[in-house]
Amino acid sequence: MIIKSFIFAGAICAIAQIIKDHTNLTSGHITSLFVVIGSILGFFGIYDAIVSFVGGGANVVIMSFGNSLYNAAVEEGIFNMLIGGSVGIISSIVFASIITILFKTRS
Repeated sequence: MIIKSFIFAGAICAIAQIIKDHTNLTSGHITSLFVVIGSILGFFGIYDAIVSFVGGGANVVIMSFGNSLYNAAVEEGIFNMLIGGSVGIISSIVFASIITILFKTRS
């Protein structure tokens, strides 16, 4: 099981590196792409089959975040998911703003 997890996670990382090397996409674009792919695979039930076959290695890569978002939207409802997610986003914006005000960047 460990070998399968290692190969799966390594293959995802290799695909991301190939995309980054041969396109003009940034790391943020590639990360977003893999989150969307994970949610699409979750929608079709493929990601759960991958987790069953590969094991914990499938839960490490960023695609599992998209699958988790999809599962939360289905189980909790989209409205509850957005409210729970917005609390985290708002708090991160507030804390980032406070840190930015308190500390100066080095020039």
